[in-house]
Amino acid sequence: MKKYTIPLLLFWFCSGILQAQQARQYSYTHYNNANGLASNFVYRVTQDQQGFIWIATVNGLQRFDGKEFITFRHNRNEPGSIPANNVASVYCDKKGRVWIINEDNTVGMINTSKLQYQPVSIRMPPRKARIFMPSKFFEDWRGKLFLRIAAIGIFELDQLEMTFKPTSNIKVPDKWFVLDITPDFYRECFWIGCDSGLARYQPSTQQVSYADHNTFGDAVIEAFKNVKNIGGIMPVENSNDFVCNSWPPSSGNPFLYLYRATPNKLMRFDLGNILGVGYHEIENAFHQKSGPIWAYGLPFAGTIDTALGIFKPLSQLVAQNGQIRFDRANSIFEDRQHNLWLCTTDGIYVFNPDHQPFDSYNLIRPGSNQPREGAVTSVVDINHQLWVGTWGAGLYLYDSLLNPLPIPAAFKPWQDHLTIWYIHEHSRTGKVVLGEQGGRMKVYDPYTGKVQDQLLDVFKKSTIRQIAEDKEGNLWYGTQSGKLIRWDYQKSHGDFSKGYEEVMAIGLVHRLYMDTDGSLWAATMGNGLYHINPVTRKIIDQVSTSTPGEWKLGTDSPIDILRYNDSLLIVPGFTVTVLNTRRRRGTVLSLDDGLPSNTAYYVQKDNQGKLWLGLQNGLCRWNVEKNSFTLFDRRDGIVYDNLTSGGAFRVPGNRLAFTSDHNFVVFNPSKVVTADKPARVQLTNIYRLNKRLPVDSVMKIGNLELDYERNSVVIDYSTLQFPDHGQQTYYHKLEGLDKDWVRSTTNKAIYNYLPYRSYTFKVKSVNADGASAPETSLMIHVKPPFYRAYWFMALMVFIGIGFLYWLDRLRLQKLRATESIRSRIASSLTDDLTNSLSSINISSELAKTKVNTDANRTRDFIHHISETSNRMTQAMYDMVWSINPQNDQMQKTLERMKQYAMEQESISDTNITIEADPAIRDRQSDMEHRYELLSIFKESISNAVRHSGGKNIHVQLRLRKNKLLLLVQDDGRGFDLSTVPLGRGLNDMRRRAEAIGAQLDILSEINTGTLIRLEMKLKG
Repeated sequence: MKKYTIPLLLFWFCSGILQAQQARQYSYTHYNNANGLASNFVYRVTQDQQGFIWIATVNGLQRFDGKEFITFRHNRNEPGSIPANNVASVYCDKKGRVWIINEDNTVGMINTSKLQYQPVSIRMPPRKARIFMPSKFFEDWRGKLFLRIAAIGIFELDQLEMTFKPTSNIKVPDKWFVLDITPDFYRECFWIGCDSGLARYQPSTQQVSYADHNTFGDAVIEAFKNVKNIGGIMPVENSNDFVCNSWPPSSGNPFLYLYRATPNKLMRFDLGNILGVGYHEIENAFHQKSGPIWAYGLPFAGTIDTALGIFKPLSQLVAQNGQIRFDRANSIFEDRQHNLWLCTTDGIYVFNPDHQPFDSYNLIRPGSNQPREGAVTSVVDINHQLWVGTWGAGLYLYDSLLNPLPIPAAFKPWQDHLTIWYIHEHSRTGKVVLGEQGGRMKVYDPYTGKVQDQLLDVFKKSTIRQIAEDKEGNLWYGTQSGKLIRWDYQKSHGDFSKGYEEVMAIGLVHRLYMDTDGSLWAATMGNGLYHINPVTRKIIDQVSTSTPGEWKLGTDSPIDILRYNDSLLIVPGFTVTVLNTRRRRGTVLSLDDGLPSNTAYYVQKDNQGKLWLGLQNGLCRWNVEKNSFTLFDRRDGIVYDNLTSGGAFRVPGNRLAFTSDHNFVVFNPSKVVTADKPARVQLTNIYRLNKRLPVDSVMKIGNLELDYERNSVVIDYSTLQFPDHGQQTYYHKLEGLDKDWVRSTTNKAIYNYLPYRSYTFKVKSVNADGASAPETSLMIHVKPPFYRAYWFMALMVFIGIGFLYWLDRLRLQKLRATESIRSRIASSLTDDLTNSLSSINISSELAKTKVNTDANRTRDFIHHISETSNRMTQAMYDMVWSINPQNDQMQKTLERMKQYAMEQESISDTNITIEADPAIRDRQSDMEHRYELLSIFKESISNAVRHSGGKNIHVQLRLRKNKLLLLVQDDGRGFDLSTVPLGRGLNDMRRRAEAIGAQLDILSEINTGTLIRLEMKLKG
């Protein structure tokens, strides 16, 4: 941001005669389109409740936080954009709403949370052309908001309908054309400027007063009874004074009026004569809270001195280091810090007339209005007058208020040509000694008013750069040639023309300094620092960069010397060396230690114990106790902030003076920086992946949530102090990422990548005294990807537990199924064994009874016992075979079937063939299905072999959609299922099929054969 510091030359006229005084130079900050302003043509500014500045320009609306401009322009693709770029006015009402008026008199509000435009309708009569007429917002003492559109009417905001309607609460004299209207909070009335004169409307009585109808006997109405075409109305706050302007049709120029209730006087100002211009226009007036009344327009701005009744224009003369130039002043606004914002056709000038701690003074003579520049070398208080010596520009005197005084008559011959290096007032004689170029010296006696002009041989025409006085009244001179010369007060008897002696050669002398103990320090060029005993005239010590140990300087060319306390000696010389004269230790301060630059030349101590350093780029305040530095420069009113010439001096009124190659600066340190806490930092912008978020909404929630894929964030912050001259230090920290506070120079916190977790962003500002306002905090939560979120992890744990539970249930189900299978197999086997054993027991008992009587029947019983025991043995073998897990594959089952078929073929005259699909071999079957399948197969083969009488048995095993199809077909005699009861074997097959959920079909025809069909499921 480019800023200019320009002088404010205040002139005033009394009885038409220009009164000259020392010109005070003010500090301005200039904003234009070169440093971020949307346009140099600025209509108006306002400040919202948060402290942001809103700016209405011909090229858009802007919001300003002291660092950055945010611009709002019309965008037809963006519903929330402003309707037109030419924003004629902006206004913040008492409810904090920001209103704007566009070039076509459309009105709307800015939603400061969303930074979007919301149109508000105006119920006005239709017009043929939508031409712009001057408009303005104003509020009365009741908080009612009004809109005046010139030549159209006055509208009041309906808060319920949010519509501006023609007001019936303000009455105007009949047939009077309204030029301006302004509420008066002091009198609780409205002042109306019209073509026919001035009117006052009192809402409490609904009466209108004007000339020839002065209902209230108002002194203002009476004073302006003969003034027509009144505009620019401004009742002076908390008083009965009144300001307005008038442009009578018969006059080529407008007039500015000030009515003073005390002493009931109306003053008229012809600004054309005062400004020295021809055509001009008066825009309006403004009452500064501290008292001054401003008026502005084309091409001027200035103040009315109500005490003297004069107008003081703000000069637009070109200053040496910048200028204030504008064709028209459109408005003036005073912010919360009492800065004035002058809106012009050349941008905005921001200044604070009441808070100007640094006063820069050029060289001026009494009776002259032409200040002069010159390299100032010495500023000395002599008898409550400031003697200012310059290099080649002469000698100047000022009073305590810095008004110019005539120099002593004896100096007249040299007044504009003196080349003075140092001025010293001798304590014993009261004479003033001036050390000059070329070894010349002038001694002024204030009692006689005479000057001794001397060129003594002892100085050998070498410039007298420095003069110091010891406790005995002796003077010590340091010269350009490096000689240290002593003037003996006792031997000379006070005669400055004799009593000189050369003491020693030490090198070009930058500074001579008498310490508190009476010893003399000399800062030289190239030879470091000398410490001398004035009594013995011996060198006590010499300190340089090459001094052994820690007793050394940061440069061999120190420039200034100052005793800070009984231990520390401050020695500037580009860097700053702090010499501890007790411990004989030197510490060098530079940029690394917080010094604003390595260009320190001069140092002075104020009454509060703070040090002030003259730098090549400004003035630095050094709080030694807290080791904090604050830089002040041309932005603060130091017109020439290259403070490398002359020195730093104490002047009356607890003030300090620093000199430059052009002028000198005088200030009271106690008014520059206070220990008050700085304003609390506010977050002004938040960007997520370069997209601006609504700060108000985020701060209201107090939490900013970011996605893990959009975790780049930039946070802007400011104290909303205007102008921000960088005299506060900002620190920010992101707890959870930053270990320590981060010092910022850009008022930005940039985090390009934030791992997903929760953070707390904190920011604070610290002033030069180390005081800080409460921290501003914002919670930031970066959401993890869904698979790392707590809910997802909890879900996964739940699913995992559920899966393990399901596996356990499945395991238990399998165990139960296996147990059930085993139980069924055991039950089946038990039944078989029980039945078989019972049958064997019965047959054996019968055989025993028939063994002697019926041999044939006995053989039958024995044969039956043999078959039953054989079947029981086979059943037990099959059970053991089925339980074995190695037989899970159907290949093993097929092999067992074939083995059984071969056994049956060997004991019968039957041919058994088995045909199986190849895919069946790789399939698996559990022990239950395997056991029951094998049992049904064996029963089918056994029945066919024993009872069918057939010669061929054909077995097929087919795989159909994960189902096993078993077909056992013989060519035997068959039987009729409807007439032949099912025997034990067939019933046993049905029972086994039902146990495994299989379908069993038995088909048989007499003389054709029998078909056993079994369909059962297989494992996948």
